[in-house]
Amino acid sequence: MKRNSFCILLVVFLALVMVTDHSHAFWLWTPKTKKMENPKYAVKDSPRDQYDWAMRFYDNNDFKRAAEEFVRLTQHYPDSDIAPEAQYYAGRSYEEIGKYWFAYENYQKTVDNYPYTRRMDEIIEREYNLAGLFKEKGEPKLMDLELSISLDRAIIIYGKVVENAPFGPLADKALFAQADCYRRIRKYDGAVDAYEKIVNDYPESRLGTEARYQLAYTKYEASLDPEYDQESTEQALEDFERIKKTTPVPSIATEAGKVLDELKTKKAESTMKIAVFYERQKKYKAAIIYYQDVAGKFPDTEAAKVAREKISKLEQRIKK
Repeated sequence: MKRNSFCILLVVFLALVMVTDHSHAFWLWTPKTKKMENPKYAVKDSPRDQYDWAMRFYDNNDFKRAAEEFVRLTQHYPDSDIAPEAQYYAGRSYEEIGKYWFAYENYQKTVDNYPYTRRMDEIIEREYNLAGLFKEKGEPKLMDLELSISLDRAIIIYGKVVENAPFGPLADKALFAQADCYRRIRKYDGAVDAYEKIVNDYPESRLGTEARYQLAYTKYEASLDPEYDQESTEQALEDFERIKKTTPVPSIATEAGKVLDELKTKKAESTMKIAVFYERQKKYKAAIIYYQDVAGKFPDTEAAKVAREKISKLEQRIKK
């Protein structure tokens, strides 16, 4: 009776196998990978066969499956002559379906693992364009988290563009865009470094003049942030003074003058607060020193007028 039941179950199982797609019904043990695999997704017997198989999906616009098959080739045949192309096309496939970070990762693997690839120039340009997509991504959501992640990724990719081709035509542009990303997430030190690299490493760049201005303006932005010390303000003052006097671009000189006036007003008001503090403590000599600093360094500001009046009154008070 038990034997008959077993036979019936076996017949039912075989019938199910016959009416089911074999690619989904069978999982086979493969000594190479040491795991069960569905033959439908098994790697082909040669790199060329696997490449042609992946390209079939790519040509038919099934980019998700194409990406999987190209990656499978690079995993199983990493040293084959066709592996660099497969790695590149994995990136292309992910780019086609809008998975831009995966696209970047696969492009960069091509550069890292196959630096002799004939696609190098194209890959660098594609990475630069992908960084631009992250840089210009939509409005911030979830308390700026999404925007921050997007800009962080743009920063990474722009950095790789420079690293991959430091003397390439996109290096200075990548640094300039990277600096803007840093500023948008208030990482001013990173922005300063990027602008300084343009000025120092690419003296012939068309972006040089603008980079000098933005470098000074970034230091000014940093001075407005309470997390940054007052040295940023002092440095910004020096930079804008120099730009105003030396830049060959009239519009930049005008803008530099406006920012310089703002900086002077801000610095004067900051120094006035220190002077007022000492005055309230009845440390009049110390207060006078700071009032004189305001009147001498920022004579055209409203604070300077007040400072001169304070100096006169405190000097009289000291004499009494």
